[in-house]
Amino acid sequence: MADVKVFWNVCFLVFVTGPVFTAVVDEHENFCSAGEIPCDDGTCVSTDKLCDGIADCADRSDERACGTSSDITLSLWSPDQHRKRRAANNCRTEEVACDDGTCVSRFSLCNGFADCPDRSDEKDCAVSDSNPLLSRLSAGRLRSKRQAAGKCRKNQWQCRDKSCISFDGKCDGIVDCPDGSDESHPLCRLEKCQYNWFRCTYGACVDGTAPCNGIQECADNSDELLPRCRNETDEIQGQFRCQNGDMIPAANHCDGVVDCADGSDETVRACAAKSCPSYLFQCAYGACVDQGANCDGKQDCADNSDESDELCNRISAVTTTTKRPQTGNCILPQYPANGGYAVQGAPYAKPGEAFPSVYLNVSCNPGYGVDGTNVLYCYDGFWNTEMPKCVRYCKLPPHPSVEYHCLLRGTAGVEGNRPCREFEPTGTVVRPECKAPNYYSAGILRFMQCIEGSWDYIAICTPECGRITPEGEFLIIDGRNAKRGELPWHAGIYTKLTMPYMQICGGSLVSTNVVISAAHCFWNDLQKKLPPTNYAVAVGKLYRPWNNPQDVDAQKSDVSDIRIPPRFQGSASNFQDDIALVILTTIIEYKTYVRPVCLDFDINFDRRQLQEGHIGKVAGWGLTAENGQASPVLKVVDLPYVKIEKCIAQSPPGFREYITSDKICAGYGNGTALCKGDSGGGLAFPESDRGTERFYLRGIVSTAPSNENLCNAYTLTSFTQVSKHEHFIKESLL
Repeated sequence: MADVKVFWNVCFLVFVTGPVFTAVVDEHENFCSAGEIPCDDGTCVSTDKLCDGIADCADRSDERACGTSSDITLSLWSPDQHRKRRAANNCRTEEVACDDGTCVSRFSLCNGFADCPDRSDEKDCAVSDSNPLLSRLSAGRLRSKRQAAGKCRKNQWQCRDKSCISFDGKCDGIVDCPDGSDESHPLCRLEKCQYNWFRCTYGACVDGTAPCNGIQECADNSDELLPRCRNETDEIQGQFRCQNGDMIPAANHCDGVVDCADGSDETVRACAAKSCPSYLFQCAYGACVDQGANCDGKQDCADNSDESDELCNRISAVTTTTKRPQTGNCILPQYPANGGYAVQGAPYAKPGEAFPSVYLNVSCNPGYGVDGTNVLYCYDGFWNTEMPKCVRYCKLPPHPSVEYHCLLRGTAGVEGNRPCREFEPTGTVVRPECKAPNYYSAGILRFMQCIEGSWDYIAICTPECGRITPEGEFLIIDGRNAKRGELPWHAGIYTKLTMPYMQICGGSLVSTNVVISAAHCFWNDLQKKLPPTNYAVAVGKLYRPWNNPQDVDAQKSDVSDIRIPPRFQGSASNFQDDIALVILTTIIEYKTYVRPVCLDFDINFDRRQLQEGHIGKVAGWGLTAENGQASPVLKVVDLPYVKIEKCIAQSPPGFREYITSDKICAGYGNGTALCKGDSGGGLAFPESDRGTERFYLRGIVSTAPSNENLCNAYTLTSFTQVSKHEHFIKESLL
């Protein structure tokens, strides 16, 4: 019976430690999946095929050592025959390594069954934070058994705490040792990296693609803290910008002496890109100090890395333990209010725990941001800076009309500014500035301040409107000068029913996505209002053809909507309310040759501009003669305002009914007139605004008397008066 009991005990052991049988073969890489074991010949079979009486492996290795307890015991515990299933650090991602190096499923931890031959998966389960296997799960890389001094294999390297790691695991950017000694500055600072590799600040060598790829590959995160990763520089005109906004001389940062009040001039973030000459000593965080400064009894590096015990061979004996090392002078601080931090290489670490060296990444709760550097590090008890505060942040999204400049709090009388970020902490002061020359402000913009998560006000600038381009290309057209961009608000309305598109009307740009034109351009008496998909709009054009390559400043858009007053019925209503708002699908960007015309609905201002003889401007590609062709180049004509009584008196009797109550008139009647193709263009009058001449839209080209030709150049033109349609226009602009 004793033999039977032993057999069943052993069989039970076989069941719960099945993977152990897979290591009868020589030690080599195992490519079997989870739940499979390798045969001696390298093929894979299911774990439940072990010792089931059927040879599933071609070499029958799955049925060896199943006959007697002595055989089984030998297979299980003989150091000569039993091999680890996988080499240290090579367990699959779904597995963890036992203390003896065997790989078991991570779900085997603390499940009440001893899955590891040494039962290490069931150790210290009452306090999971001290379980070595659980620690390995979080360390980013699995480690082999900690062994006594001098007991590591030839292909292994011994950590300071006597644990063993793969020899190629040191100074590779990944913390393998429980105490982090494989990625320490004293060990790695003299490493020679290949030319195409990246050197971490403390000396480790990682792949050359590591910088700024969004993945931390250096233990100190220096590959992601480079200035080029942030697409910004901390040096401005010989000054270094501290994280709190202070300014110090650029030569004073990364010199080993803390000059910024927040210590941000002596951090990995500030010094990650530093490369020290051979005659200088490089601190663990990247600063350069005098050669010979190390181990001279004086602190020259801000983090004291030049005087570390390890560097200077003043290391005391480390006691071997199965729990996480609690030795070291770097005590984790309390979490910041409204935030927390993550410990690199030890995600389960808590405030109060001690480390020989440690790196912290500080983060804040939603709505809060780090005021200062978010990367802290400690080496041998010396912290690079105090724990930053989590403060309320103000959102500052980009605005098309304003440039925001965040002020720097200077020292020694030095002041400056920096580009603002989308989120700025409480206390930030912003100097807003209109984006000239396309936006302006009627008064001086005062500073903005972030107060407890909100700006005290938001600065907005007004689009530059109605300004004629001061300089432009001159072209001679039929003996008359025309300037590129003379009326930068003029728009061309094109029909898409022809290929290429053909210009049919004009319009005036009044906002980034609205053009004012004439309703009759989008109407016929049979179909009434035509669909917006029939039309396209171009601004910034000098030449009439849609795709003229010389129109380098042109911006084009399809039309999403056309809004016409409901009372407009074309000729049936005598073209009363002949106005249309064309809504563009593409936002127009204001530039030198593309700007809106001004709108002002003040009645008194309107009357002051519309005085007999006052000259307005209108542009168009209309007919160049009564029966001629459309002009290939945009023309601008000056027309005087004509009182309505005179306009009616000088118009043919058959045309007078079209001079409705919302019309004004302009023209000479001497051969200078508007013709077909000019409809929808804007009649604008100038006004001086604080020394700047601006043009205000007063009329929209509507109708003119015709004769047997295509155009009657000797009559006045009627315009739809813009001020009569104030509410209709504002409904679409708001």
